[in-house]
Amino acid sequence: MTRRDRTTGLPGAQRGRRAAARASDARALLSQRVARLGIIGTAVAALLVVAGLIAFFWYDSSIGQPGKTVLQVGEEEFSLSYYAARLPEFARTDPSGRGLLVTEALLNRLEEEGLVLFVAAERGIDLSDEDVTAAIALELGVTPDTSRGSPFDARYRDVLRTSGLSDGHYRQQAKARATERELRTALRDEVGTTGAVVHLRVVTAATLEEAEGVIARIEEGEDMGTIAQVESLHGASRQNDGILLAPPPLLDQALQDALAGAAEGELLGPVESEGVFWVVRLESREAEGTYTDSDIARLTQLRFEEAIEAARSRVTIDRDFTTDDANWAIEQAG
Repeated sequence: MTRRDRTTGLPGAQRGRRAAARASDARALLSQRVARLGIIGTAVAALLVVAGLIAFFWYDSSIGQPGKTVLQVGEEEFSLSYYAARLPEFARTDPSGRGLLVTEALLNRLEEEGLVLFVAAERGIDLSDEDVTAAIALELGVTPDTSRGSPFDARYRDVLRTSGLSDGHYRQQAKARATERELRTALRDEVGTTGAVVHLRVVTAATLEEAEGVIARIEEGEDMGTIAQVESLHGASRQNDGILLAPPPLLDQALQDALAGAAEGELLGPVESEGVFWVVRLESREAEGTYTDSDIARLTQLRFEEAIEAARSRVTIDRDFTTDDANWAIEQAG
């Protein structure tokens, strides 16, 4: 036996080989554990990413997108969820049709409601929660007793179920309706029952040549009232010898301009207005003439429209309504 053979067969040498083997096995085991941990970590990370995406899409579809403000008029905000809740009823009653046309029309309607709230607030009309409840009770034809089991409670639950609106959305819409009624009442009070009224005798003709012929006949002495009865296209005055009584603001702007500074008894025209040619004689003016119910309603509407348009220049209006928002609302409404 050589010296090398004798020494490698010693117990110490064998222990060294075993220790080296164990160290190698330990390193291999550690590498395997590290690899397994890496795989597990990657899987966990992937699961977290998937869970995060699911949570994001759930939040975006259930909370984030519905809660998005798609329209703001001054301090009044309109969420996408409120917009979607209003869409079914609006689509049934609006003549714009369906799809994106009706979605734009509803956005315009909500903008007007925001302007109404703004104008009303400027005039001191700001309804409290109690006022809104009272307005709802008035619409339902019951007393505003909100206790459980009351007629209001039963009717209100029924109208929520029928409309598909939440309590918050229904009250928001009810507040807009009630505020508009209050504003219109205030404007009607401002109009009053008397004011400037002009007494006119009119004949309307389809062409300029016909209107000029009417003027020539009147100047030659033919009775204007008789001409109106037989030939005028203006139905409202035709049966009354051509007499038309009207507050000046309710006349077309071209007629208002023609009458400005005119003397009583003066013959005016032809004036092109409303698609026809007018021959007009100013019979008289009244500073405090009596308005008809129709005059009051039309003057109130005119003031309402003027107030809304004037507010547009004083209030900030922000729209953030995308095609995706419109499609989401249509899907929810369907």
